[in-house]
Amino acid sequence: MLHCRYLYSGNIEIHAETVLCLLYAAKKYDMPKLESLCMSFLNEGIDTESVCTILDQAILFDDEGLKSKSLDLIMTKSESVLKSNAFVEMSKSGLQEILKLDAFSTSECELYVGCKRWAAQRCRDAGKQATGEQIRRELGDELISLIRFPTMTMDEFNDVVSTENVLNTEELLSVYRSITQNKCVSKCINNPRFGFTRCLFVRCVRVDSPRQRGYLTLWGGRPHVLYFTVSKDCYLTAVDMFLPDSEDSATGVLEVIEGTTVIHSQNIALHYHEGIEHLLVNLDTSIHLHESLKYSVRMQMKGSRGFCCASARNSITMDGLTMTFIDFMSLNDTNVSKGQFYGFELLIKTNEQNTAK
Repeated sequence: MLHCRYLYSGNIEIHAETVLCLLYAAKKYDMPKLESLCMSFLNEGIDTESVCTILDQAILFDDEGLKSKSLDLIMTKSESVLKSNAFVEMSKSGLQEILKLDAFSTSECELYVGCKRWAAQRCRDAGKQATGEQIRRELGDELISLIRFPTMTMDEFNDVVSTENVLNTEELLSVYRSITQNKCVSKCINNPRFGFTRCLFVRCVRVDSPRQRGYLTLWGGRPHVLYFTVSKDCYLTAVDMFLPDSEDSATGVLEVIEGTTVIHSQNIALHYHEGIEHLLVNLDTSIHLHESLKYSVRMQMKGSRGFCCASARNSITMDGLTMTFIDFMSLNDTNVSKGQFYGFELLIKTNEQNTAK
């Protein structure tokens, strides 16, 4: 067994398919170093390519926390997940959990196409031709009933659904009536899933260069920390960061902290680009922010001097959400009114589907 191999050699490769098995073995047999390795993998290794496999593992081991984290990533990065190789290899119970989501960042039509792709792979694995009838058998009523056909546009339904035999004649007619009459006359769910609006909250009002201010270095020494709250639940997907102001690079770590707990950490490298002062750095995974909690972003960099914010807003409101910055235990030259962090990209849930581009 894998944990026995680690016990005797001290070395192990952790993958999405094995991480939870190893984690439970580490807890059962009191192997704290292995447990730490597994937790690091789950915190840093989950991405759009591995999340479907990890979701299956979370369902298998009844890990509600990891299941929720996986579904959050799937919900906010739906397009990439649907195109991943792991999506078509996931279990039927995993796909069922995805279809139960009330929010998704692609259209219902794209989700349906993903489901067909999943079913077609099951057909190929069984040596069967992926006809409309076979795809329907693989999906079954339990998955078909979770696809919200009435929320598609008439063009989507005509072009993608009605041309095949995945739905029977009665189902096709009832969905047609639901779309044209704009009311629920089919067995399918008639309420559209929530979509997301992608908003860039720019806190910086004026950009400055350390050369202009006479700094020898801006990034060395203590970390730069900025505290904030949000007025309603949303997802942090990227941080707009300042670049070096000379032909050099800087490397370091970017962390997101909830209260006093680090909930996300990733290595970053920032490179000089002539004429460009800042760059949007995508997070490896979407971070669910809750309205009742205090958060902070922390960066520790080594390398060249960088641009910085000479003046900043202390709060920003977009699409009904207010992001408020807080002066609290500033460790460096970053605070509410100046310093690092040009802005933040948030996904805000809306009543309109597929607005996150």
